[in-house]
Amino acid sequence: MVRVAFASLLFLLVGCDDAGPGLPRSLETEDQDFRQGQLFQKQGESRKALECYLKVIDARRGSAESHLEAGRLCSELNDPLPAIYHYHQYIRLKPTSEQRKIVEQMIRTAEKQYMQQLPGRPMEPDAVGSGDLQEQLRKLRTENDKLKREITDLTRGQTRAANTPANPVTPPVAVATPERPVSATPVAPAATPGRAFATYVVGKNDNLSSISRKAYGTSARANDILRANSNQISSPNALKIGMTLVIPE
Repeated sequence: MVRVAFASLLFLLVGCDDAGPGLPRSLETEDQDFRQGQLFQKQGESRKALECYLKVIDARRGSAESHLEAGRLCSELNDPLPAIYHYHQYIRLKPTSEQRKIVEQMIRTAEKQYMQQLPGRPMEPDAVGSGDLQEQLRKLRTENDKLKREITDLTRGQTRAANTPANPVTPPVAVATPERPVSATPVAPAATPGRAFATYVVGKNDNLSSISRKAYGTSARANDILRANSNQISSPNALKIGMTLVIPE
């Protein structure tokens, strides 16, 4: 993955062409900024020299020599990624240069330098070959397959445990309870003794016997009614329509 990401980033950098107004290529080494860059290099002012060469690159298309010098300075300043870009631009602009093999070696050196700067140093400088990468990928696939099998076995075990009850429970046996026989003949409620009402208004054709039957269901309590109302009637014949009689308990 590191190698692929590095190659993608390098493709984006190298694939970008120089931009600029496009002054004559033959005058590159005579450019004032180019000469000033050479002077700063001799004085050991690497960063100032790099700024001068970058000015030439921005101002001129096809500034191969400025790309080469910029690449060397980036390598000196421990900035390998821009160095790789400038080296590739030099080869693109001068593919038949006598210095091509030397520049290609510079590219490989810068690549190793870049790999060593990555967090955790995922690869040693000599381990960037395709064979080593294939071996690392094979080991990763093997380990990945092993983990997948372990996860599958663990999942199956959990499923079996979930489907098996820890303590089987025996369902309770229902016990039939005999029903009580229902009587075909309803039982009448016991009669509640006592009067039907507390007072009674005498009507037409009423007498103490008829009033007793209405109040108690029997004429035997006629004398009780007479005694209870002795303040109004002195005899059974003294009843008058409209009288309100007290019906005793």
